[in-house]
Amino acid sequence: MDDQDYSAENIDWQFWGSIVNSYDEVARRQPRLLTKKLMQGIPDAVRGTVWMLMCKAKNEDMENTYRALLTRNSSHEKAIIRDLDRTFPKHKHFADKGGPGQESLLHVIKAYSVWDTEVGYCQGIAFITGPLLLNMPDEEAFCVLVKLMNDYNFRELYTPNMIGLQLRLFQFERLLKDLFPAISKHFDTHEIKATMYASQWFMTVFAYRFPLEIVFRIMDMIFAQGLESIFRFAFALLKKNQDQILQLNDMQSLLDFLKTGLFDPYVDNVDALMQDAAAVKISKSKFDKLAVEHVEELRKNNPDLLSGDALRAENRRLAAALRKAEESYETLNREHIQLVKEHIEMRTLKERAAQKVEEHEITVEGLKRVLSSERREAEEQVKEEMDRLAQKNYKLTIKNEELQDSVDRVEGIVLAQNARLKELEAVVNTLRGN
Repeated sequence: MDDQDYSAENIDWQFWGSIVNSYDEVARRQPRLLTKKLMQGIPDAVRGTVWMLMCKAKNEDMENTYRALLTRNSSHEKAIIRDLDRTFPKHKHFADKGGPGQESLLHVIKAYSVWDTEVGYCQGIAFITGPLLLNMPDEEAFCVLVKLMNDYNFRELYTPNMIGLQLRLFQFERLLKDLFPAISKHFDTHEIKATMYASQWFMTVFAYRFPLEIVFRIMDMIFAQGLESIFRFAFALLKKNQDQILQLNDMQSLLDFLKTGLFDPYVDNVDALMQDAAAVKISKSKFDKLAVEHVEELRKNNPDLLSGDALRAENRRLAAALRKAEESYETLNREHIQLVKEHIEMRTLKERAAQKVEEHEITVEGLKRVLSSERREAEEQVKEEMDRLAQKNYKLTIKNEELQDSVDRVEGIVLAQNARLKELEAVVNTLRGN
């Protein structure tokens, strides 16, 4: 299956959802299924999250440390800026001088150079930082970079004496002799050492040559299996190109091919690279045995280097302790400032509350006075109205009495008139009878 075929329709979102929610549990219960899915590639949408889970890099304190480091000066800043254009010149995210991609790259690498003063800066660090920034924010990329350096032993590749790189190249040449003796002999014939071509493989995880989309897939396996994965990819490349390598018979042609042409067979078929690398079997005990042999050789041939490393290790320990103390101080200082701010805010709130209480008390007193005054006014108005109505009622009573007298008088007159009419009717009747 080509990388292009690994489309949304082929992605097992249920599985990757369980990884995001419960990585440790899935890794413990279904390690084979996890390895199979990693071989197919982590989906772009969750790759950064899964990388962080795999290396346990999520750390808010470290993110805050990163932001604090950005405010400090680095003696390597000019060198870092000088190399930005040369790190990923063809990738659109990092191509623009001073653009957001280069700015993020500068910030993370600069912060690390301040964080780890012994390593400081090496251009190889930019090649492993770039892929991180394409999958997560700056502060998370810094946390993952620290994990890669310390927990995955990338740091020893970039120390001034590159003791870790020397170990890896020693292991590489010995394994090359065991696994591909014909290639090893051919290189010996033309005096080609691993330092001439393989150093870049380890220091840049092939990012100096491979498209970053392929580097992402390589890093998927590094996060899962460690730095030793680089050996498997390196030997898969050599095995795929063995016939052509053996046909090249001069040093320059061989070196040119190892630095560029070696990658061509897999550029359009990253899944084949994953499968071929997985087929390379190297046991952990083999790596450990070769590491012991390397230390013994150093002890015989360069004992000062080992003693110097011991001193540097102690310096690293002291520097780490100092850094931790500085972080603790900065944390305490931030907490102190926060407490002072909270105290001032609380005091201000208290004063405002007291002022409001006083204002409310004044308002209440005013309302009481208003109510008292309005009550008196209302009582006086009611009294006046009652007096007015009483006076009016009295007048009406007198008038009613006068009217009653008038009515009685009129009724008397009417009765007298009726009697008179009857007398007149009697007279009239008498006269008619006559």
